[in-house]
Amino acid sequence: MIKKYLKYFGHLLVFVIFCLAIYLLYHKLKQYTIEQIEDSISQISDWRLGVAFLGTIVSYIILVGYDWLAIKAIHKSLPLKKVGLVSFVGQAVSYNFGALLGGTAVRYRLYSSWGFSVTEIVKLVLMLAVTFWVGVLGMCGLFFMVSPPHIPDALIEHMPFADLRILGAILFLIALAYMCACFFVRRSVHIFGKEFSFPRPKLAVAQLIVASIDIVAAAFCMYILLPGHLNVSFGEFIPSYLLAQVAVVLTHVPGGVGIFELIIIHLTQTDQTQVVFAAVLLFRLIYYIVPLLLAALVFAANEVAANHSFFKDIGRKLGIGTKKS
Repeated sequence: MIKKYLKYFGHLLVFVIFCLAIYLLYHKLKQYTIEQIEDSISQISDWRLGVAFLGTIVSYIILVGYDWLAIKAIHKSLPLKKVGLVSFVGQAVSYNFGALLGGTAVRYRLYSSWGFSVTEIVKLVLMLAVTFWVGVLGMCGLFFMVSPPHIPDALIEHMPFADLRILGAILFLIALAYMCACFFVRRSVHIFGKEFSFPRPKLAVAQLIVASIDIVAAAFCMYILLPGHLNVSFGEFIPSYLLAQVAVVLTHVPGGVGIFELIIIHLTQTDQTQVVFAAVLLFRLIYYIVPLLLAALVFAANEVAANHSFFKDIGRKLGIGTKKS
């Protein structure tokens, strides 16, 4: 009974966070008209749009590494074509609807149809999450220590650390602890009643590399859409992007709608809010919406092909469509 109410409370909390983010975003943008935002979008040059599209393609190719490494970690194998399919569809759905609501369901549908057991899929999904978090924690820790983002005084008052370098050191140590465990701990651990083993050292290093490159590539796709006159370097932007991504994942708001925009606008520290908002809108279109539409077509085509074979077999068994002698 308690678990049931906790589940409902979790959904309610996500809804409240979403509404609050939308309200705060509206509060920041209410001084601008739709025409001003459209004008800001039109000022983003074609070459920046082209680079953002190219960067998105590269980023989604890199994302295949998440599923590839997860499959290796559970000692399974799949043709690269299938790994690319499940990665592209799963990641596109996860980005727009959240990992729990969409990405995991899609992966379960595809992996189970390829003979993976429920336990194997659970382990695989856990490894996907571990790869993401080891990269995020490592990158956050590194950048927070070397080049911490500027946090407004109003937010610092509510944070446990006035200096983000302290938080950066903690996050970096967490990522380092995981890497050390992969190198030195060979015992299995129990998570959610399931037995898991730390990946081999080479695989753990590959996880860190893939996740780090993924984060940099995605951040660059967002950064290239920002107007140059904001005078924000890529090194200064990445910490803000990392904060936004972590907030999106932790709040569980599907697609991070409102959350991502709010943090990017807040941390870029500019009076031209509508310009940054326009860039974020285009980033969402290029990095989230377009891949989602393509993923829907790819997934539908795969399902049609699978069902076609199924019905063809049924028809053959029933003698439908066979030639009479």
